Amino acid sequence: MESIIKRTAQGRALTDASLGAERATADLDDRALALSSRRRLDDLIEHDRILADSTLSKFRHGADHTVWRERCEGRFVDARAFGERDSADQLKKVEREMSDATLLHERKRSDVAVEAERREHDALRLDIGTLRQATDDGLSSERQGADSTAEALSKTRMALLRAQSGHEHENQVLAMVSHDLRSPLGVILLNAEGIVETTLEPSTRTAANSVMRGVARMERLLCDLLDLARIESGTLTIVKRQHEVGALLLEVLKTYEPMFAGRDIAFTVDTPIDSVEVFFDYDRIVQVLSNLLGNAMKFTPGGGVVVLRAKRQPRLVVFTVHNDGPGILPSALPHIFERFWQADNNVRRGLGLGLSICRAIVEAHGGQIWAESEVDKGTTLQFTLPIR
Repeated sequence: MESIIKRTAQGRALTDASLGAERATADLDDRALALSSRRRLDDLIEHDRILADSTLSKFRHGADHTVWRERCEGRFVDARAFGERDSADQLKKVEREMSDATLLHERKRSDVAVEAERREHDALRLDIGTLRQATDDGLSSERQGADSTAEALSKTRMALLRAQSGHEHENQVLAMVSHDLRSPLGVILLNAEGIVETTLEPSTRTAANSVMRGVARMERLLCDLLDLARIESGTLTIVKRQHEVGALLLEVLKTYEPMFAGRDIAFTVDTPIDSVEVFFDYDRIVQVLSNLLGNAMKFTPGGGVVVLRAKRQPRLVVFTVHNDGPGILPSALPHIFERFWQADNNVRRGLGLGLSICRAIVEAHGGQIWAESEVDKGTTLQFTLPIR
């Protein structure tokens, strides 16, 4: 965030400098153009005035010389001639006054036009200043909005970092507690096994076996908590190797067939006809199948059927676990892969992490997992693994 703010400030400084340079250049060009235009116009007016004055002066000088010469040559003219000459002089004087008035009027009109042009130019410069002020106001408003957004983003980022830090701390504490609890559970399990092996008293053996089952259940819960902490921290380890799917299913059959038989549940496994080799983490996929089969065992009544099968498709293998138990309500079906979710909060059968961990493991392999169910007709859970 600091680097973004720094880059933003640098960008603004460059923008301001560029805008200032452009405006300064525009102002200089504008002033130079206005000054040049005024000078050219003043020079033109002055030239016209000088030319008009020179022409009028020459005309007057010629007229005066002509009058003077005529007077000198006709020094013996009579009184009537003098009267005509006086009249002519008066007429020339009137003509000169009219010419002077016309010239003065033209000069005034030229001055008015120049002044109007100057006022128009000044108004244009005022409009440019107004536009610049509007541009500055808009830029300032945009920058304030950007600053507000950046500040809100910074606060959000800090809040997320604090939340993430607190979440990571919780995961670390959870992982440490889970790990530390496994040691005393190991001691309890060893002592319970020793009691079962050495004592002959039935009640003591029964109690020791009960302790062993409780320890095993706690061990499974702690493993789920550790896996959850690894998933949340992004440290869940997946080591893929090439394995044959049929061999995996046969091993699962050998492990779980006695357990289902003890609950009077028929358990069958349909292995692929052709050999299918897939790259996956063997222990993690066994963990997924164990969770799915364990759930099927919980919710399938005596006399029911559980089927495990694998089917090859062009680019993946689809694993299916089906049971003919009571099924899942439609309102609950979308939530079964959520963490800590239980269909019936009054009857807790675990932490509600099994299916959530299964989804994380399958997705880490590049596969997908989903469920289909109908009330009173059973439930089918399926997941895929890419062949390559």
